[in-house]
Amino acid sequence: MPSKKKPRPLFEVPVEIGAGRESGWVYRSGASAPAAPAPVPRAKAGRSVGSESAHTLALAIATLAQTFVVVVSIAVIPMTMGIQAIRAFAKPADR
Repeated sequence: MPSKKKPRPLFEVPVEIGAGRESGWVYRSGASAPAAPAPVPRAKAGRSVGSESAHTLALAIATLAQTFVVVVSIAVIPMTMGIQAIRAFAKPADR
């Protein structure tokens, strides 16, 4: 005869259900809490103003180039459709 024991859920229901930070379902696992993230290293102090300026200028030019490509790509779509429409109207009638 099979056991009538209820299965235990894989999560714990919080005692207080509210809008607080601790509210919500908590997944139960055997793992410990994650360690604090490693600090992000700061920029090297040896960089000069000129190299920082060159880097900023390079990023600005790259942004402008990408913007130009996107704008031209979008502008070509109606132009292509217009050319196709003109070609369709300019075809001689097959009668």
